[in-house]
Amino acid sequence: MAQSLSTATKLDAGASAVITRFCQHLEFFASHPPLEVKPLASGESNLNYYVRTERGEYVLRRYPLDTLGVCRQQELRCQHAAAAVGLAPAPLCLNNHQQLLISEYVTGGKPLTLTPERLLLLASTLAELHALKVQTPIMQVSQYLRQLMHNSQMPALEPAASLFNALQQNAHQFEAQPSDLVLCHMDLHQGNLLWAAGRIWLLDFEYTQLTDSSFDLAAISLHFQLSEQQEQQMLTHYHAKRRFADNQSALRYQQSLHSRLKLAKVLYSGFCWLWYQAAPDYQDAAQQWRHKLAELLLL
Repeated sequence: MAQSLSTATKLDAGASAVITRFCQHLEFFASHPPLEVKPLASGESNLNYYVRTERGEYVLRRYPLDTLGVCRQQELRCQHAAAAVGLAPAPLCLNNHQQLLISEYVTGGKPLTLTPERLLLLASTLAELHALKVQTPIMQVSQYLRQLMHNSQMPALEPAASLFNALQQNAHQFEAQPSDLVLCHMDLHQGNLLWAAGRIWLLDFEYTQLTDSSFDLAAISLHFQLSEQQEQQMLTHYHAKRRFADNQSALRYQQSLHSRLKLAKVLYSGFCWLWYQAAPDYQDAAQQWRHKLAELLLL
């Protein structure tokens, strides 16, 4: 659910009128019809609109039916839990029949740009998210890779086959290590992190599920291209803010984090490569993540 108005998005009067008429037929807006509708910076698989009524401001997000592995009820539960502790805008209406989710709009929100202070705040935000208790399936890394490979419909030819084999080997190594299962967002790029009123807001909980905490840390490091020093600052602050059962658990986590993070970066890059590969309009992004994956495998 992209929040900021995109400067690259041109408001098409016809499309706006269609969405306005669509809103007028929704029960949610029955007593307060739309006064203004604008497109928001679109997510990579969803269409997002700003809707203003006399009652308030909202984000209307329309999503496709065939998004791989996405359970909308699970997404709703995760966003509700995050909203309850002030990490996300509150979801207000999920309508699977109409393929839409309506949430609160965060006024004045801008895509997150990192400063040293915001990096530490982001680490704290992540630790708070990872403390939430929401019942979701546990992510099976090797199985997810196979699903993505199948969905991408890539021919089993070099060098793609070599990269996928390397990904599978890394997945097996990752799964053999002790895991730190927490509620992970799994899609923490700049478009899903909003800065408003001195706070960081998390958007789009499509892929949120129980998995190892290192995946979210890897996503931040990769998407924001953190230096080694920045990454270490993030990890140190994150570890200090995490809630562990006892000191022994905290020590074990700290000792295993770097090895798990290295593998998580490889796997997360592979997830992005294969996800974009399956989207015809995102082949440039697929190539970028493929190059990043190859680079990480050489380190």
